Amino acid sequence: MKRMMLLLAFCGMLNVAMADWTYGTARFSGNQPSSCLHHGIVTIWYNGSLTQTGISGGVEIWEGTGDICVVYPKDYRGPHMRFTSTGGTVQIQTLR
Repeated sequence: MKRMMLLLAFCGMLNVAMADWTYGTARFSGNQPSSCLHHGIVTIWYNGSLTQTGISGGVEIWEGTGDICVVYPKDYRGPHMRFTSTGGTVQIQTLR
């Protein structure tokens, strides 16, 4: 019985620690990253560092060290961007 209660308490803590979040019609898994930057009309949230490292074939290359969440506006027609992270996830959404 104690093990069951401990397991339920642990699972409850996981749900609190990993809350999904939304921005407009965009939905992201996990906690919202603490830093935010606007690159033109694109909104980028990130933890750790985030740097635009260059342009390759007309595509902006962005590299980060934590979670990255990107929101493109509906009908976005700006430059293409590619995001990578060495220590987290990359989630990209487009507003409807």
